[in-house]
Amino acid sequence: MEPQDIIWRLLDRLSELQKLCDESIQDLNPKQHADLISSIEECERLCRTQINTMNRIAKKY
Repeated sequence: MEPQDIIWRLLDRLSELQKLCDESIQDLNPKQHADLISSIEECERLCRTQINTMNRIAKKY
């Protein structure tokens, strides 16, 4: 497998995870599930960081 293929696969999975986080937050009640929403938002931020990291290295390949 080529580096571009690996990068593409990782970016694809990270995008799926980010979408799942977005969708999950929308299904929750902000008052009842504030702590869970906060945790999911943190996961989403980490996911964005990973996507940015992969996009930076993709420029090299």
